[in-house]
Amino acid sequence: MQSVNRSRTRWRKALVAEIFVLACLSGCATRVVLVPPGEPVRLRETLRAVKVWAADKTGREVEVTVDLPAGWYCLPDPGSSEPSPGK
Repeated sequence: MQSVNRSRTRWRKALVAEIFVLACLSGCATRVVLVPPGEPVRLRETLRAVKVWAADKTGREVEVTVDLPAGWYCLPDPGSSEPSPGK
């Protein structure tokens, strides 16, 4: 009788372990995609209060805060690798 109970316990443990492994390997993980430097990306959702550099009416770059709507493309300035401070 004890050997039957041990056998059932082992099978239950094996079944629980198999279900756990299948749940972990079922593809519910986060997917990571690397974007090469300099490539544009398209925004999936609106970003609120983003700090950016913009030109004022005299052409001088100033710090501003804007909302970037979903669907817009964002890409780096091809002329520089770092944000430029106000001139």
